[in-house]
Amino acid sequence: MDTHSREMKAMKEVNDKKLVKAFPLLYGDRSAPMQSTAMCWGFSTGNGWFDIIWDLSSKLEPLIQKFIDDNPLAPCGGCGCKKERHYGWKSWKPGKCLAIHIDPESEEEPPNNYFACFCDGYRSPHPKASQVKEKFGGLRFYMTCGTDEIFDLIEKAEALSYKTCEECGEPGEERSGGWIHTHCDHCHENWDKIRAKRWEE
Repeated sequence: MDTHSREMKAMKEVNDKKLVKAFPLLYGDRSAPMQSTAMCWGFSTGNGWFDIIWDLSSKLEPLIQKFIDDNPLAPCGGCGCKKERHYGWKSWKPGKCLAIHIDPESEEEPPNNYFACFCDGYRSPHPKASQVKEKFGGLRFYMTCGTDEIFDLIEKAEALSYKTCEECGEPGEERSGGWIHTHCDHCHENWDKIRAKRWEE
């Protein structure tokens, strides 16, 4: 793993697991394949923003549950069928779609122009985090979809990150020089040592 990759995967595994366990709706795509989400790379921020991300997540999770409760028959995100046709949809666990579809582009006669959808459940239509990372010194928290309330909360959390050291969580400010980071005085002065230690780990 090169230096940049190591920096991008700065959030410690224990914090990653805490977030995913505590907020299963928001981070339902954490283990999904890279073809469907950037959450497969985890939380690409320093541990100093853990409290910001935790606080935001604790506000988003009930909003997502409300979205689910208000839209019980939302269609499958992959094939457009109703969720009743999926194994395991009631518990919001990945399931297999039971729907059979006609392929409109097929020149075959029935039954060869039919196909079964095997939607893996990762593409369910409720809002989920699609990427959490640092960019230009600030938190970037992307969603698959959302409401105005969800995006307003995200905007406030991202603004707070520009005042919080990404490494230790103390008050910080944007620092230039190579990569732009938001650091406190101590972490800024010791950034080379911090990076070297992370490389050793």
